[in-house]
Amino acid sequence: GRVALAGDAAHCASPYSGMGVSGGLVGAHVLAGEVNRHPDDLPTALARYDRVLRPFVDGIQGEVNPRLLRLGLPMSRRAIDAFQAATALACFLRIPGLAARLATRDRGGDWELPEDPAPSGAV
Repeated sequence: GRVALAGDAAHCASPYSGMGVSGGLVGAHVLAGEVNRHPDDLPTALARYDRVLRPFVDGIQGEVNPRLLRLGLPMSRRAIDAFQAATALACFLRIPGLAARLATRDRGGDWELPEDPAPSGAV
């Protein structure tokens, strides 16, 4: 009975964080590096993976206003229709692209992607 989560499922970043794919790729990179560093000691590799990645994951989780989450998860037919209309209008007006260009904050914070050694046996 063991379970392993990978990708954005492992980090539970809010859909509004925009960090699902990035979190998944960073997590895979860190996990591969730690398993490569400790090929014969998986418990140590997993503990180091958690210790190395935790600051990054903490930085991409929980920074979304709960009201925004409620707006993005409509429950009634009327609310769903309004949400879809607002989303279509935002896309038509190219608001997501404008917001991305104007964003000045790095979601990863001060966390740096670790360098990883070449896999064992690599040339």
